[in-house]
Amino acid sequence: MIDLDKVYRVSDRVASRKIVDEVILVPLRDSVAETESLYSLNEVGARVYDLVDGKRPVRDIIAAIEEEFEVSFEQAQDDVMQFLEQLLTIKSIEECSTS
Repeated sequence: MIDLDKVYRVSDRVASRKIVDEVILVPLRDSVAETESLYSLNEVGARVYDLVDGKRPVRDIIAAIEEEFEVSFEQAQDDVMQFLEQLLTIKSIEECSTS
């Protein structure tokens, strides 16, 4: 489970592009894009991805989603935590060191 106080940043191993109203993630391997592995983010996912800036702890990302999308804290927490787990699985984000 993700700790609410942890801070994550976008990995250098992924490229992202906004196309119209959609954000596309393309994992990079040895500087070559793997086009079989494209990920399309919805509006909430794109906003969470944008908030993963290497400065904000997870709890602040949850609070921003709760406020911006007018959902309950519990709903925002469930959605953000699940999405961050998915981003970690595909190695598109990584934990920032605390040093």
